[in-house]
Amino acid sequence: MTARRVFHVAGAVIVVLAGAAAGALLPSAAPAQERRIQMTARQYAYDPPVLHVNRGDTVRLRIRSLDVIHGFYLEAFDIKASIIPDSPYLELTHPSRKGERVEKVEELVFVADKTGKFRFRCSRVCGNMHPFMQGELIVAPNRLAGAGIGACVGLLAAAAIVALRRDPGLS
Repeated sequence: MTARRVFHVAGAVIVVLAGAAAGALLPSAAPAQERRIQMTARQYAYDPPVLHVNRGDTVRLRIRSLDVIHGFYLEAFDIKASIIPDSPYLELTHPSRKGERVEKVEELVFVADKTGKFRFRCSRVCGNMHPFMQGELIVAPNRLAGAGIGACVGLLAAAAIVALRRDPGLS
């Protein structure tokens, strides 16, 4: 393979990668959805321990305790709740709002308006292993669709570049 051919192939690869990267940076292709999640709390775990949603989704989280009183604290979204066994209600507060009354709700509702990994934890002492009762909320934009479209566009552009710049010595 000639140096010129290597240069063209490398250029084509760069165009494909640039297309995929540009596509990944496009706004989310998927519209926001309503996510209904059922969760159970028990000594010393949440089930499921990891929640996956997309940015902009409205999350409706229904939590039930299987044994003792547990808490649910998601600092990034200003949510703190007590989960009472055998009760359909959660006792919700927002820690940043001082003096606000406890609200009894059947589910926690919030909009996942920021991307990232956010830890939630039990906020009520539920036994010896209480400090290890944690979980994770992962909020991610839908970038796979954009990256795929960008890679396809980049691949077409790279193919066009290679086709138009064929090495005349290879014919």
